[in-house]
Amino acid sequence: MCRWIGKSKRLAKYRATCSVYLLLAACLTACLPTISSAQSRLAAGFESPNSVSGTLAETAERQSQGGLDRFQDWKKRLADRTGFTFGVDHQTQYLGSNSSRSPSGAATNVFRVYGTWTIVGRDTANDGALIFKFENRSAIGSKISTQALGPSLGYAGLFASTYSDQGWILTNLYWRQRFAGGRGSFVIGQVDVNDYANVNALASPWTAFTNFEFQQQSTFSAPAQGLGAALLWRLNDNWAVMGGIANANGDPSDPWESARKLFESGETFQHLGIGWSPKWGDRGNQLLQLTLWHVDERTDAGVPEGHGLSFTASAHSGAWLPFFRAGYADGGGRKLDRSVSIGTGYEARGGKDLAGIGLNWGRAPGSSRNQYTLEAFYRYDITDFLQITPEFQYVLNPANDPTTGSIAILGLRLRAYF
Repeated sequence: MCRWIGKSKRLAKYRATCSVYLLLAACLTACLPTISSAQSRLAAGFESPNSVSGTLAETAERQSQGGLDRFQDWKKRLADRTGFTFGVDHQTQYLGSNSSRSPSGAATNVFRVYGTWTIVGRDTANDGALIFKFENRSAIGSKISTQALGPSLGYAGLFASTYSDQGWILTNLYWRQRFAGGRGSFVIGQVDVNDYANVNALASPWTAFTNFEFQQQSTFSAPAQGLGAALLWRLNDNWAVMGGIANANGDPSDPWESARKLFESGETFQHLGIGWSPKWGDRGNQLLQLTLWHVDERTDAGVPEGHGLSFTASAHSGAWLPFFRAGYADGGGRKLDRSVSIGTGYEARGGKDLAGIGLNWGRAPGSSRNQYTLEAFYRYDITDFLQITPEFQYVLNPANDPTTGSIAILGLRLRAYF
């Protein structure tokens, strides 16, 4: 198949994709004989703090014994009867800086509706579900979005990764299927690669770090939400591999048009990762993961081909959640081509609240300037459905503005979720 693909200039872009899946298939073939019947019952999935399933699980846990316990009981009965569960939340974020540039402040509202509908094999290890998420992201009043503030001030990165001004967007509409007794799973449809690749327990911009360097990495060239697929397989109790492909020109504001362009251009993003966790059930908190990626040249966008690798390590010790991230990129239009981050989260008030601090070093393509970023936040749970998060960010030597020595940013997030 790969030899046939190579005959066409347009479809030659798929050769790297074929290599990803051939390598993945080889791993699966080599490891299948070692799987025991007990291991086959262990679940595999794409849940993360930033995914729909992860968000719903955290919400249910927090509200099961609070003021919304009856509402959660009703949602649980609905899920037991129909396989359908859902959530709604609203976020507001404000960021203000000491920059002399204008605008120096930004504000964004985000409204989301999301859910899962388990249609196949409900209450079994081989269940299949439809996952959906619709969002409205909009700047407030005359302000720019908080996502746009960093680049407008010469920062090589994003102060806020998801708080944009895109209006209504479709960020998730995909099928998730488990198989082999829950050991394997795949997703296919309108996906967000940042939901499941190169993530850890502090990867949610809604409840943890908001700067992209700590939520993800600017050296990781995952595209915007679009048509894609990924496969995850548990090798044993500790090891897992994941490979996937996605539309390199994803556009959640017009998913149908971006899907049409994908089939015309064949421009894709491919990733392959391997991870180890001492405890699979706590893999978001305790994980070593290496991810390789490649992205095709985006002809219409004028972005060259690129490749890179990302490494993340996270641990869980008592209330502490330390992490380490490192990434390298060559091409692909990335804001940074080298990045190293270190930091920790802290579960305060018995896990109700979350504090975090992170420090990043980055180097932008073609720049010799060392950019340093600090973020600190404290998420306070006012009730079991309302959170407020004051935050502070500080940038030393913004890479895209050599005339500025530093930028200080104060911010506030408010989240209501049901």
